[in-house]
Amino acid sequence: MINMNVTDNYFDYVKKHSEYKVVVYGAGNMTRKNYKFMGHIDFFCDQNAKNIGKIGNISCLMPEELKKFNDRIIILICIKNKKVVFEVCSMMEKQHINAEIFSFFQNPAFSQFDDSEYIYEVNPKNKLKINIVYNDDGWILGKFAQKLQEELNKLGYEVSITEEEDKLADINHYIYYGDLTEFFDKPNAVRTVMITHIDSVVKKDLIRYQTQNGVVGICMSSDTANKLTMWGIPGNQLCYVNPAQDGEITPRKIVLGVTNRCYHQNDFRKRDDIIIEISRKIDPCYFKWKIMGSGWDKIVEKIKEMGFEVDYYEEFDKEIYKKLMPSLDYWLYYGFDEGAMGFLDALAAGVKTIATPQGYHLDAKGGLTHPCSTIEDFIRVLKRIQEEKKEIADTVKDWTWQNYARKHLEIWHYLTHTKPLKDLYAHQSEYTDGIFSLLMSNTSAR
Repeated sequence: MINMNVTDNYFDYVKKHSEYKVVVYGAGNMTRKNYKFMGHIDFFCDQNAKNIGKIGNISCLMPEELKKFNDRIIILICIKNKKVVFEVCSMMEKQHINAEIFSFFQNPAFSQFDDSEYIYEVNPKNKLKINIVYNDDGWILGKFAQKLQEELNKLGYEVSITEEEDKLADINHYIYYGDLTEFFDKPNAVRTVMITHIDSVVKKDLIRYQTQNGVVGICMSSDTANKLTMWGIPGNQLCYVNPAQDGEITPRKIVLGVTNRCYHQNDFRKRDDIIIEISRKIDPCYFKWKIMGSGWDKIVEKIKEMGFEVDYYEEFDKEIYKKLMPSLDYWLYYGFDEGAMGFLDALAAGVKTIATPQGYHLDAKGGLTHPCSTIEDFIRVLKRIQEEKKEIADTVKDWTWQNYARKHLEIWHYLTHTKPLKDLYAHQSEYTDGIFSLLMSNTSAR
């Protein structure tokens, strides 16, 4: 019969039973590296014994040769994979080998780092059963619960919202971490909590208590996650997923103003058709025109055809003009004729200007925001303004409820070991929150 000895110190046991033969099972790299530190060895044993022959001066036996020992033997298994160790023990049990068995990787005689608990072994499951724990009080957190459920449902997952945990669920996710204050059992489900903000010691200690009981906190920001880590909460129990926005708000269009009559065919110092050239190079999603002055009909028609919104006032109206000028974001002028009086009104209204550097435009110190002399100058300035607006909007373009749900799924599949790491790492370098903010146990499956 075999006995798996997990209590005795290996060296102490061998010393007490010096009459027993000692066999080291497994002749891999770990054995070859450490056998000189294992004390007295009579034999090695390995399935590849015929090819190995000897290690040092010690013979290597085939596993079936262990049956030749009539007396009890001591076997030190030097194999790290627990599944293989189990198979070896089962084999020896079936062959009625009389042995006291020790593990090189699980014995106090051999001090070493045991990384077995960090091994990521996959138990595939495509669709998790998810329960969102939330006592709907009409607060904004209710929106997080509902949106998370909606998006997860779209992805084909079974999701419920209840006031208590579902013991049959794979995941119990608390929308408000303050609702999880007691632990009476350890269900099979993984527990996660949404962490909004930590502004007191009691809240910090509640998170510490939760993580000590296996809960993983999903913060709303890297700032909160970093603070909690700094306060001693383990990094493998914390991560963050940035909140989502509805995608219903678009940037207000930048209002470009022109307040002069259009007569470029008669006055060659002005090229009013420059507006057409400029409009071809900028995006109507980001700009609209406000034009006051006669003679612009054909040009207005052309830029409208390009998709631009245009407020056109053919006749000068002083009262409208006084309201129009402060409503502009930028006032444009492209002529070379000493200057335009509209320039003064734009400055009086606190409006930025994109105009030619000439005449009294130059004497209003600091008033000429963007001096432009050529069509390319105007286009370059407006494209830069457009890009600045776009960059701001783009910072949250991917902060959607769909991505919010997907990032939670990646975390939950990792915590339940239901998807391989190669799938969970598929979006690396696309974002840094979600699973990539969690200190993972390992970065490779075994």
